[in-house]
Amino acid sequence: EKEIDMPRRSDVKRVMVIGSGPIIIGQAAEFDYAGTQACRALKAEGFFVVLVNSNPATIMTDPDMADKVFLEPLQIDVIKKLMIDEEIDGLLASLGGQTGLNFAMELCESGFLEEHGILLMGTQAKGIKMGEDREEFRAAMERIKEPCIPSETAMTIEDCKRIALQIGYPVIVRPAFTLGGTGGGIVDNEEDLTDIASTGLAVSRVHQVLIEKSIAGWKEIEFEAVRDAKGNKITICSMENFDPVGVHTGDSIVVAPAQTLTDIEYQTLRTSALKIVEELKIIGGCNVQFAKHPTDPAYAVIEVNPRLSRSSALASKATGYPIAKVASRIACGYSLDEIPNEVTGCT
Repeated sequence: EKEIDMPRRSDVKRVMVIGSGPIIIGQAAEFDYAGTQACRALKAEGFFVVLVNSNPATIMTDPDMADKVFLEPLQIDVIKKLMIDEEIDGLLASLGGQTGLNFAMELCESGFLEEHGILLMGTQAKGIKMGEDREEFRAAMERIKEPCIPSETAMTIEDCKRIALQIGYPVIVRPAFTLGGTGGGIVDNEEDLTDIASTGLAVSRVHQVLIEKSIAGWKEIEFEAVRDAKGNKITICSMENFDPVGVHTGDSIVVAPAQTLTDIEYQTLRTSALKIVEELKIIGGCNVQFAKHPTDPAYAVIEVNPRLSRSSALASKATGYPIAKVASRIACGYSLDEIPNEVTGCT
């Protein structure tokens, strides 16, 4: 048996990875890459890895991918029971897409993790909430003087109608804590607003939607960024959506790197992405989405995924930089200057 270097963090021995759940197009296989990389990286660091995922049609549920694989329904009581039975002391939740992230937040906010001495590895709950909660995100962007699109959050249909009139139609409805644009849409009258907003409120974990001025037609640009706990941060690559804002990025062809930005535009958005991951104190991977006016210098921050996203797999393959693997090692306690860069051969 060759000796395994024990991980940097000695406070965690048994780590649970929550997978991305059942096959819903755009929500399962796309995160298999990240979950698989996470399991491999954690095992290589000498952790005992417990994976829970309900989807057998993934590589991450291969029996040799983790020390223990549970093909169980992804429900909060099932996860809690497994955590107790398996004596889990660390949870890695930013690599199972939105599903894993939502469970982590629920376990954190209910006090379950603290009660059982389970550490959340990677980006902490405060940063996740800042990225996912529409109100907190906007406040964070105002603090660091990054432009957002005029918007307001609503918890009821009445609020939605009032805000839409204030901002002026057309508006975009964006539910908090959902994936793939679920429950959202662009509306240009009150009847459609009532229809879409009621669905949006119902599917949001926190019963909250954002009513936002529509900027359909602007370019949609994304940056994939990685930050460690010491505050070292890099952007991996830029990506440009073939379709403008208004077509969900999950339904669009995406090109890496961005093709139509001037050097100044590129540097402006890159700097903004790095400021954002710093403000949210991201530990691991993060996806920042921008809207860029087609001709003016104007841009706006659309949203942030404080986790690995579908774009992470694209960015990894396009650049050769394994984001999920690096994010997992950062969650283990390593900093970027201690992780070999597989593209350059140095850190």
